[in-house]
Amino acid sequence: MEKTISAFFPALNEEDSIVKLTEDLLAVLDSNFENREVIIVNDGSTDKTGEIADDLCSLHNGCVKVIHHQQSQGYGNALKAGFTAAQYDLVFFTDGDHQFDMNDLYTALSLIDGNDIVVGYRKDRKDPKHRLFLSKGYNLLVRLLFGLKLKDIDCSFKLFKRQALEKMTIKSDGYFIDTEIMVKAKKQGLKIREFGVTHLPRTHGVSKVKMKHIFVTLHEIGKLWNKV
Repeated sequence: MEKTISAFFPALNEEDSIVKLTEDLLAVLDSNFENREVIIVNDGSTDKTGEIADDLCSLHNGCVKVIHHQQSQGYGNALKAGFTAAQYDLVFFTDGDHQFDMNDLYTALSLIDGNDIVVGYRKDRKDPKHRLFLSKGYNLLVRLLFGLKLKDIDCSFKLFKRQALEKMTIKSDGYFIDTEIMVKAKKQGLKIREFGVTHLPRTHGVSKVKMKHIFVTLHEIGKLWNKV
């Protein structure tokens, strides 16, 4: 049976990035799948992200779909909306800031056979030094608490078999969602493959991660640790 794929990304005020990201995604999907879709989750953007997403939907005649949140519902809720809307055998997500080379999706697709989830880790990560420091500490903490041996748990370059997603109930509304997904995947005994992906410098917009999100995430770590 021919595989099919849904790819999605959340976008909050990413008007300068989503056209190129959508086109790059479609270039990969069109060369590999007859049945494919790109879903843009417009999470309450106040710029032209929503209008541009609607234009992309019209231009690509059903291959591109849009979910509009009138107000931002948080990163986790945006991802959950994408997971819920995705209808095909494989499900891929990335971020709307276009800091990944979509050509790396070819590698992910080649690795999914024999695995349940294929995840990226950012090689030569193009982020400020304080973000790199915090990320290194966070990944170490997750490894110590949950035994999850991933290099870059928050890397937003993940490909799933639908059956793997159906084995998990995801609850996080915010940035903790990546950790929750991977911890629950490990608990379910799912086979996870990690590989290095190209990380690109942000050329438009600003990061949505704030200091308050760090404290919320640490609180959610404690709650999840008490349950597993």
